[in-house]
Amino acid sequence: MIPSASVQIAASFLRKDETNSRMETRSHLLQLAAYNNAVWCDSVCRSHNVPGEFLETVWVNRHQTPVYYPNLVTLSSAAERDLQKEPIVDLLTAKRGHTVSVKDSFARLDLAPFGFHHLFQAQWILRQAHTAFRGHATTDLRWERIVSEEELARWEEAWSGTAPSTNRLFLPALLENAEICIMAAYIDHHIVAGAIANRTTEVVGLSNTFTPPDGAELYWEGFLGMIGTHYPSLPIVGYERDESLTIALHVGFTTLGPLSVWIEREVRD
Repeated sequence: MIPSASVQIAASFLRKDETNSRMETRSHLLQLAAYNNAVWCDSVCRSHNVPGEFLETVWVNRHQTPVYYPNLVTLSSAAERDLQKEPIVDLLTAKRGHTVSVKDSFARLDLAPFGFHHLFQAQWILRQAHTAFRGHATTDLRWERIVSEEELARWEEAWSGTAPSTNRLFLPALLENAEICIMAAYIDHHIVAGAIANRTTEVVGLSNTFTPPDGAELYWEGFLGMIGTHYPSLPIVGYERDESLTIALHVGFTTLGPLSVWIEREVRD
């Protein structure tokens, strides 16, 4: 018979191994989420003919990016050690005629010495693979994937909540990418809610979600179901804050860790 002390020691090692395994899985998923988001940012930038570049620890874009999209996304917590390396330091310090922003995917950077300040903080979220979409028989909602330029323009108008603009953010080139699914919920012929999914290795990202103020969870469930139909068996990741984070947790997401977005205090002319 194994002595009691030996059994306790063995159990302790097993618990430690399980804890380490969970931490490694969490860290891996966090990196997948950061990479997925960087790919989405790059896709939007490329549709505007201002592509970024994937380096070892960051995605970087030296051009003026579309509104709401960063110039740098960290892909690894190791990016902290690269702050004084080219081309990162050049991006953070060079003179230019546009504002630069940074998405610190691991909330590890201190960019205040470079003249940046926090714009907002959020939480990465994760939900395991969702079952395929089966519809909502008790509602008058119709769920569709946006496939035409005309409907994409209507989708962006609903997303922005403003009148149509010639300065479009979401361009038709995005519709040609099989790894991107722009989703809409219709009542009659009106778009009342929407979201965007983008697939990368091992995960699907969920972003740009908008819903009516009432019944938001119903719409989120619908989008998760559509993702399950178009990209089955993959975990769903993204980031949210405030009320949207609360909704995400209510529909089965868990948090992976914090992120920070930094922006320059002023443009360097």
